Amino acid sequence: MDEDRRNLMARIEIISAYMKALEDPERLMQVCADIAGDDADARSAVAAAFEVSDFAADAILTLQVKRFTPRSIEQMRRELADANRILLDLDGA
Repeated sequence: MDEDRRNLMARIEIISAYMKALEDPERLMQVCADIAGDDADARSAVAAAFEVSDFAADAILTLQVKRFTPRSIEQMRRELADANRILLDLDGA
């Protein structure tokens, strides 16, 4: 059960970070355009810009452009809501 909860928490962290980036794609593109360094610099810049962990920043940096469609965003919103509901159920059990 603890492993399930940890995995779910990680998924919630990633989807929440995705939502921050998807809701402000111009900011994401600007942050990425301003990066002069390597992958670590990109991770740090995205983490700071969206106030997420390095783990979540890596996830944002691997987003595919197709994820920015309204349909895909809505699917992620539903997945996040479902994951939060499952977490509440786990915590209540």
